[in-house]
Amino acid sequence: MKAIAKTLAAALVGMAMAAAPILAQTVTIDYDHTVNFLKFKTYTWEKIHASDPDVESRITLAMKRDMAGRYMTEVGKGGDVTLTAVEATQNKDEFTTFYNELGSGYAWQRPWGSAGFMDTQATLGDIPLNTLVVDMYDTKTHKLLWRGTVVEPSGGTGDKEDQLMDKAVTLLINKYPPKYKKP
Repeated sequence: MKAIAKTLAAALVGMAMAAAPILAQTVTIDYDHTVNFLKFKTYTWEKIHASDPDVESRITLAMKRDMAGRYMTEVGKGGDVTLTAVEATQNKDEFTTFYNELGSGYAWQRPWGSAGFMDTQATLGDIPLNTLVVDMYDTKTHKLLWRGTVVEPSGGTGDKEDQLMDKAVTLLINKYPPKYKKP
């Protein structure tokens, strides 16, 4: 009887491990390593886009909660940093349209060097669908300071979609602020 229980337990663990990559959210951050992010205390939203307006609300609520945990306060105008968030689920043109409409000197490409689908060699078409991109810009210069991306598993609906989005934002903001090393 114990042998059957051990075999069953091993099979269940194996199935759970095999399914984990399907349910996992891939989080990537990149940032300007010359910036001390601890000096920022307030943020302002510039623009947010998701295919579903309800998702936009979920993103802003989760960001507000998680940024408060990082001692940052949302202000209506003139925050230390400006945030944007975009999630494309229908087609990649959503990313292109979003960044083209930002205007006013906001760029989607990073001014610092690194590799990845968001570096200066990439195009907006290289961003995978079901990706949430959160950008943090210097409010005065519109220079991109920090970018977090979460490639989300698809297929969430209703409460499950709420939980996935909440988890995605929390995973991103858990990586903020990045460690600063004086040059």
